[in-house]
Amino acid sequence: MLCAVGTTPGASAKRALIGRALTKLRDRPLKQLATWAAAGAVVLSAPFGGWADAAKPPLPVLKVDTVIKTGPLDVTLHRVTASTRPGEKFNESKDGQYLLVFGTVKNSGKETLSNLELRDVVRLQGVDGLERHPTGGAWLSADEAERATPTVYNAADSTTMATVVPELSYEVAWVFERRGEAAPSSVNVEVRGFTYRQRTLDDYTGWLDPTDLGHLRMPVTVKAPYEKPAT
Repeated sequence: MLCAVGTTPGASAKRALIGRALTKLRDRPLKQLATWAAAGAVVLSAPFGGWADAAKPPLPVLKVDTVIKTGPLDVTLHRVTASTRPGEKFNESKDGQYLLVFGTVKNSGKETLSNLELRDVVRLQGVDGLERHPTGGAWLSADEAERATPTVYNAADSTTMATVVPELSYEVAWVFERRGEAAPSSVNVEVRGFTYRQRTLDDYTGWLDPTDLGHLRMPVTVKAPYEKPAT
C-alpha cells in the first residue's frame, strides 16, 4: 500500500484556506495593511501600557538661598513678594499685582550673556492670571503659567537687566504681572537649565533648550504699594 504523505484528512483544506487568506492580504491597499499592523501593535502592547509615554520622574525639590547651577548662570533664590506697585518705575496695577522673585545670579562662564538666558531661567508653575508677555498679551490660566515671560530688573536701581557680565554677581528680581484680586499665599518657582550647542538652522552657538531642573515652593509676602516721598 502506498502512503500518501500530507494527505491526511483536512490538511489540503487548511492549505487552501491559508492560500486564500494570503491572496486577500496581497490584494489589500498598503494603507489598510499599515492600519491593521498599528492596531495589532497597540493590542499586543496594551498589558505594558500601550504606546503611552513612560511617567516622567518628579522634578527635584530645590532649596532657598542655595546655589543652583543652570549651565550659564549660578542662581540663588531668596524670596517672593507681591505689590500693586513695587517701585516708582511701575504703573499701579488696578486689577491685580506684580509678583517679584528675588535672587542672586552670577555668570560662571567667560562670555557676556544676553537677557535671554537670565529671563528664561525662572518660571512660575500653577499660578493663574499671569500675563504671557510683559509688552502685553493674553492672561494665562494656571495650567499655562509656565508660558508667562518675566522682566528681569536689577534690584539695586530698578533698571532692566540687558546683559550679565562674567564673574560678577547681581541682585535681581524676576517680575511677573498678574491679574487677580488677591495675591497667592505661596508660589511654585521653577528653575531651568540650558545646553550649550550649535543651533540647527544657522551658525549660532550658545545656551539653548531651557529644561526644568527643579522647583521650590516659596511663600509670598505682600508689600504696600510704592508712594512717592513728599517733597
